[in-house]
Amino acid sequence: MKKSALFGAVALLLSGQASADYIDTVTGADMAGMEVTVTFADLSSETLVWNTLTSDPSVPYMEGYSGGVFGSGWSLTQQGDTISNVSPSGDVLGAWTFSFDGSMSIASVYIDAYVADIVFDTEAGDASGNGSGAGREFVDDGSYDLTAMFDMNIEDELFGTLMVSEASGAVWDTAGSFDFAIDTDMVAVPAPATIGIFAATLGFMGFNRRKKA
Repeated sequence: MKKSALFGAVALLLSGQASADYIDTVTGADMAGMEVTVTFADLSSETLVWNTLTSDPSVPYMEGYSGGVFGSGWSLTQQGDTISNVSPSGDVLGAWTFSFDGSMSIASVYIDAYVADIVFDTEAGDASGNGSGAGREFVDDGSYDLTAMFDMNIEDELFGTLMVSEASGAVWDTAGSFDFAIDTDMVAVPAPATIGIFAATLGFMGFNRRKKA
């Protein structure tokens, strides 16, 4: 009887995670709380928390909504809808921009999005029907030979972290910048809420045992 009750609680946890809802229109202004870590060539690092920069609804194509971080000689910002597109005039929309002044050699930039209930939707179109809507694979502007590594698989094509670096292992040691596109979604029903339900269920089971005793 105890085993079946425990299995039922675990099933509740898993079903809650699987049925998480997603908000698929996300801008730089919506991603406050993400953590961005830059690792330097000497293996030291700097971690900053993403902040909202602008929230201006008057700018076309949602480009008035932006966010980012500004570190020691580097910055990462994003504006507009992360699904990214091209305006009728040919401007790239929804771009992420990583800039660096060359004062320190940089090996990689790592984004922990899931800490803020944000996930990277890494495949074009509605790849899995999991409720996350259309996504956008990683695409960069070709300024550098970049490689993108996603980790912390949440479900299907959704990942919680992204690391961008040079494919050759080289470092960025002179001033420069590059743009890239990658779609993000917001988890509308975060996993911690489900874990709370799981804990409450176990607590209720314990209460019932004490009451029967």
